[in-house]
Amino acid sequence: MKKDSLLLSSKAPWHLWVIAGIFLFIYANGVYDYFMMLGLNEDYYTSKNYGEAVKNYFSDYPIIPLILYTINIFSGVLAPCFLLLRLRWAVLLAGLSAYSILGLEFITFTWMNRWNILGAAVSMFDIFILLLTFAMYLYCKNLLRRRVLR
Repeated sequence: MKKDSLLLSSKAPWHLWVIAGIFLFIYANGVYDYFMMLGLNEDYYTSKNYGEAVKNYFSDYPIIPLILYTINIFSGVLAPCFLLLRLRWAVLLAGLSAYSILGLEFITFTWMNRWNILGAAVSMFDIFILLLTFAMYLYCKNLLRRRVLR
């Protein structure tokens, strides 16, 4: 491998900062939501107008979706941090986040009646986050290919 192929491009593109900031915001909110939903915080449920069905949905959350949810949220918040540091670990973390949310949504929509329990608006928002997370993964892969990440 040539020595110059290991070098980073000299300057991070402006959009790296924007993308990382957006994803930090999205997934920081996801961390908050994670603890409020799984902690069964009554005030949070009330503020979101969630009924008893949603509380029951999260009160006995199965282990496999819980693992996928946890991986998604915490790798999702770490990926933009590593992106800001311009480290190639951002690719792995964004990929973990993307594939774990894909698995989570597959399981919860297929076997846990997610659409009917959480409603169309929340379900569509979660699908949107899934698509954004895959876009982040592809973005990080592209930056690695262009040698913006080390």
